[in-house]
Amino acid sequence: MNNLRLVVFFLVLSILFSCASNQNNEYITSDSISVSEFSSSVELLVSNTNFLEDEILKINAKNPSVQRILVNSDVYLREGKLIQANSELERALRITKKEGAIYLRLAHLRHIQGLLAESKSFASRALLIKDISSWERLLLNVYLKRPI
Repeated sequence: MNNLRLVVFFLVLSILFSCASNQNNEYITSDSISVSEFSSSVELLVSNTNFLEDEILKINAKNPSVQRILVNSDVYLREGKLIQANSELERALRITKKEGAIYLRLAHLRHIQGLLAESKSFASRALLIKDISSWERLLLNVYLKRPI
């Protein structure tokens, strides 16, 4: 019985040592970009409204019914039909107030319309939602940092 315990102990110990020695400390992903590339992307977000809009339109809602409304709103926005885009976004907001994608688009729309205080207001409301992504937070902060 003692020999069996000793064998199991050495077996567990050898497995632990082999796992510890095989760890690779490098963190490489296919999505990795350099700091300078990321920095230039952030600069484009601040300086280029079209680039910012493209990034915003990539953000989608979790709720399928809200997703469909956002697609409609995006079409109107691309066509320059801001009133219709706004109507769609307000309809989505009546369905749920927990989707950062809605507030992000509303902040962008208000910015395009020149309503910068309202743009900041929508951005700050979205930042209160706890389960938005880091990218959404970054995009929303673009609107908060712009002067009124």
